[in-house]
Amino acid sequence: MHLDPAVQARLVEAVVAAPAAPAAGPTPAAEGVLPDDLTPREAEVLTLIADGLSNAEIAERLVVSPATVKTHVNRIFMKTGVRDRAQAVRYAFAHGLARPPGP
Repeated sequence: MHLDPAVQARLVEAVVAAPAAPAAGPTPAAEGVLPDDLTPREAEVLTLIADGLSNAEIAERLVVSPATVKTHVNRIFMKTGVRDRAQAVRYAFAHGLARPPGP
């Protein structure tokens, strides 16, 4: 599944405009601890999803098959409780695994 660029831009705007939760210290990602038992590879895939890459593009970047990427995406969704790529992007931003693009 590919997230339309216009939808992705609106999602990023909404995330950036949303009030931030008070910071209680470094994020788990900043400390090297991944949330929700994500593996380092799943976190990497999640970061690439947040960068707007499709499964095919992620597969090419990581030199794995598209089926492997799909497996990672399904496990990310299961572990994090998100239903779609848009929620996965928001999760990545909220947990310090990705940052919204700058102005």
